[in-house]
Amino acid sequence: MSHHRSVHEGGYLCGENTRREIIEAALAQFALHGFEGASIRGISKAAGVKSPAVHYYFRTKEGLYTACMNTIIERIWDELGDRVCTAEALLAQQNTHDDFLIEAYLEILSGLNVFSYDTSSLKNWQRFMAREQTGLGPEPAFDLMQKGFYLRLIRLTRSIVGRLTGHSVDDETTIIRTLAFNCQSMLLGGAGPLHAMSKYDVGTLQRILSEQNRATLRALVQLRNSAHADGG
Repeated sequence: MSHHRSVHEGGYLCGENTRREIIEAALAQFALHGFEGASIRGISKAAGVKSPAVHYYFRTKEGLYTACMNTIIERIWDELGDRVCTAEALLAQQNTHDDFLIEAYLEILSGLNVFSYDTSSLKNWQRFMAREQTGLGPEPAFDLMQKGFYLRLIRLTRSIVGRLTGHSVDDETTIIRTLAFNCQSMLLGGAGPLHAMSKYDVGTLQRILSEQNRATLRALVQLRNSAHADGG
């Protein structure tokens, strides 16, 4: 686990800037070379600091890797935190109208689109996460991402889709449909799609995707209602 060491009084801001610069350099190095291939020496050179500075702020390479993961999680929740809390509150009420759940879900998907399409250092973050998701990083960092982001978001979005479609959270139909909605952001953020979409601003992309997803979700609600009517 990383140790964030404080810098006293006048040197605090300078120390925070140095720490951020090291993390940005580390994200790029880990993305390019992986955890095993990246070195403290290479990271410190890329950050424009001496190696002891990296050890001072993060102690070990694993501590630095974990700090990189925490940075990504914090940035995700800056974008999605309020939207997730709103959706969870609506979902907790059994009488919430389907349209409110749909709009809450669209807000989350919109946040994911912004994060995936409009985040600085996006390519490094994507490569970093791609390596992490295939198990190429330290296990504590993987657990951190699972507990700090994925499990909560996946459970929430699957619960919304399940409520709207009349299937359980763990039903394979719910799982597949939720993945289809959630993974749009990752597809747009990929190097090829992102280049192809570069002439469109993020607002245009959000609007079109929201219209498409809203229509799909409403159609799924109609299927659910029809199935209930036939069954009754």
